[in-house]
Amino acid sequence: MTALLLVRRVPPGRLDLTRTTAQQWNDGLARDATLQWWELVDPAAEDGQPAAALAAVRPDDAVVRLAGLATPPGRRDRAVQVLLALVDALRATSARTLEAAPSSELLTILREVGFRPGADGREVVEL
Repeated sequence: MTALLLVRRVPPGRLDLTRTTAQQWNDGLARDATLQWWELVDPAAEDGQPAAALAAVRPDDAVVRLAGLATPPGRRDRAVQVLLALVDALRATSARTLEAAPSSELLTILREVGFRPGADGREVVEL
């Protein structure tokens, strides 16, 4: 049976675990202390269980900038899942747009989730 996964903003008590997990999957992202982290988790799992996937953003009032995604190797499906859930979660905030400056690898995932070309080579999705 597959566990139900949900996205949530990483609680302060899980930030160390989140950074450790991100370091294993995307070392550059893990070193940036200014990021806001979101995690895809099984809500019934133990607190020490790492997230299934991570998204890191730079929030602002109206525009949230995606800094990157961190997933286990070979789990593109988790990248799509965390990004879809992040878009849904951000719709409940004051943010109006989520934007990303994608790599070629990330571009296909962004397009699958509904991002479209925006200004300056960025991809955007309206919330």
